[in-house]
Amino acid sequence: MLRHLLSITLILFFMNGYSQKVSRIDPPNWWVGMKNQKLQLMVYGQNISTANVSINYKGVILESIEKVENPNYLFLNLTISSDAVSGKLPIEFKFPKGKPLVTQYELKDREKGSAERKGFDNSDVVYLIVPDRFSDGNSCIDSVKGMPDKHNRKEPYARHGGDLQGIINHLDYFNQLGVTSLWMTPVLENNQPQWSYHGYAITDFYKIDARFGTNELYKYFVNQAHSKNVKVIKDLIFNHCGGEHWWVKDLPSADWFNQWPQFTRTNYRIPTIFDIHASESEKKLMNNGWFDHHMPDLNQKNPFVANYLLQNS
Repeated sequence: MLRHLLSITLILFFMNGYSQKVSRIDPPNWWVGMKNQKLQLMVYGQNISTANVSINYKGVILESIEKVENPNYLFLNLTISSDAVSGKLPIEFKFPKGKPLVTQYELKDREKGSAERKGFDNSDVVYLIVPDRFSDGNSCIDSVKGMPDKHNRKEPYARHGGDLQGIINHLDYFNQLGVTSLWMTPVLENNQPQWSYHGYAITDFYKIDARFGTNELYKYFVNQAHSKNVKVIKDLIFNHCGGEHWWVKDLPSADWFNQWPQFTRTNYRIPTIFDIHASESEKKLMNNGWFDHHMPDLNQKNPFVANYLLQNS
């Protein structure tokens, strides 16, 4: 009996020693040659804040490490100098127990001329697309395992099957119409139990929704559109995220979202932001109220939230 207990204890000890891991780092990669040399990485993993972190890579300096209330988050403040080159940046995590863990973080070369890209203006003919409602180019991804909101064209608020491939298949159509810019409602992951078709309840700010395609397909779509002289406008949603976002499931800090004693919906009165006669209560409700029950309002006054959103844009 004692032998069995000892064996179980040893197994648990070694499992604990090897269980430490980095679940994700956002942004998932970065670039050398950026005008702003500062980069803040959000590192997520069980008790990651207990780790000592070090970086040894030419041209990259780990300036500081910041912790929040939740020990599963750690923020690394880096400077990527002009002499840094692209490659795999090793980030070493040393925990109080167990072996050190090294994560390879990718630094890419910035594309030439990226800073000179021209946006859209009043000379453009803009076509608005709700991708799920446009064209089904790949029926194999209409419903995806692990994503509860399924394809059902009989239900007005369910998924109807439109995707990136469907838009790619009709790029010539936009040329014939004289369209110069495509504005799509968000195509990032909306892994919500329902009403995900519109794309405005994002659950991952760095991943294309699998029912639309992949990150690689999105890049291909943009390149194909550009080859036909059609711009792509990306709809960025930084007021809120989806209620199934991993932040909601494991809150980084109490002030990550704008919290109320009970659910409080925004008044949607945008003019109050600019109206010198608007009351403070109206402004607060407009700015901090939730868009809906399943769309928690991000607190952009939190510097970590603000940095995350700025870097994502």
